[in-house]
Amino acid sequence: MNTAVLSNLLERIKTVKICVIGDVCLDIYWEADMTKSCLSRETPHFPLPVVRERDSLGGGGNVMANVAALGAGVLPVSVLGNDWRGYLTRELIGAIGADGPGLITDETRLTPCYAKPLRKGISNVVYEDPRLDFENYSRLSAETVDRLLRALEEAAEHADIIAVCDQLACGVVAPAVRERLCALAKTVPVVVDSRDRISLYTNAIVKPNAVEAAAAANEADPAAAARILSAKTGAPVIVTLEDEGALWCENGALTHIPGVKVPGPVDPVGAGDAFLAAFCAAFAAGASPADAVSFANLAAAVTVKKIGTTGTAEPNEIIMMNDER
Repeated sequence: MNTAVLSNLLERIKTVKICVIGDVCLDIYWEADMTKSCLSRETPHFPLPVVRERDSLGGGGNVMANVAALGAGVLPVSVLGNDWRGYLTRELIGAIGADGPGLITDETRLTPCYAKPLRKGISNVVYEDPRLDFENYSRLSAETVDRLLRALEEAAEHADIIAVCDQLACGVVAPAVRERLCALAKTVPVVVDSRDRISLYTNAIVKPNAVEAAAAANEADPAAAARILSAKTGAPVIVTLEDEGALWCENGALTHIPGVKVPGPVDPVGAGDAFLAAFCAAFAAGASPADAVSFANLAAAVTVKKIGTTGTAEPNEIIMMNDER
């Protein structure tokens, strides 16, 4: 992007308010130093001596963090459990200035969390053990859905755009919530990131990656899949292609927006969240679809260079990435 255009866009983004609704997750990293491990006296195992614990927002929470990092206002709508993960998640959201009445506490729910044990020995090689996932396996109660719908309506009244993070099988975006989002998309822009239900969002801009688009459209070719999805949803589609950029499909017409080639090592975790947040911020600030996608590509390129964390893209980092490409 032209440097002057980019700087102007970053200034306009500061006036934007984004409603972020969806599955807020907590990412916890437990770093173990195996040189300190001793055989347990009670069991035939060498325990993982955790020498450092760190945490960050994941899922919809990472989208919120990226929106806040860009300087835009965040209107959060989600459900947290009344558990230690919920307390920590709410604290992290408060730290980015995004806490608000749309963060609902449900005593019957677990706060989603991905706990990642990382072990290191004598060498510098770090291995990640199987994750410990905290998820809900039952749907939201009717009462909580009603509370969510009220929170969504309130946030939508003040939002310039709505970002949706629909990640979990039994998550925040219940069928009634999705139905309302589709209706709202007729009057306010709605942009959706959904792993398994992307084709169900009518009127909204959907943002699958190539694998998700192929599954939703039953078509391996990203361009053909984008056209199929756009015809189903009745709205534009963005298919992200990692460092190859992204496709914008509107009314059957395709535009390829080049990506940013980033030398390794890279960590793709959270890149989609950064893309969603940046696209919504730029689009709501008046950028053209192509410029908004280009801006989102820059933000994602910044975050993939942040190893071992979801990460956010600050304005100065986006400017530097743009200068280096």
